[in-house]
Amino acid sequence: MIGIYELNNVALLAEVYVESYLASAEKYRVLRAEVDTPEKAALAYRDAVRQAVRYCVLEAKRFVADKVQAIIAEANVPKDDRAAVVSYAHQQFQGLHEGNLVRYKLTPADLDGVDLNA
Repeated sequence: MIGIYELNNVALLAEVYVESYLASAEKYRVLRAEVDTPEKAALAYRDAVRQAVRYCVLEAKRFVADKVQAIIAEANVPKDDRAAVVSYAHQQFQGLHEGNLVRYKLTPADLDGVDLNA
């Protein structure tokens, strides 16, 4: 900045800006390549997953695969996708913490007594 001010040369600022922009674009390209596409269960069946996770937290206090399968079946999830949706619901149940409870319309108090490792 001193060089720009003292030399009264904005070409230096333009050069720094372009270099920073190119570096940022490269970082974005690398990050974009690392990010996986979201699972179908996360997008297409999110309401069924939300309902299953809420049941496991509020009523069962643990993951109950049979009941989750019934909830998924009631949500009209095709048979070919059910195993993947149940697996995804289990992953989401095990990954519950105070930062993502709002996604399932839960409160931190709802996690009291819940066995997340079941």
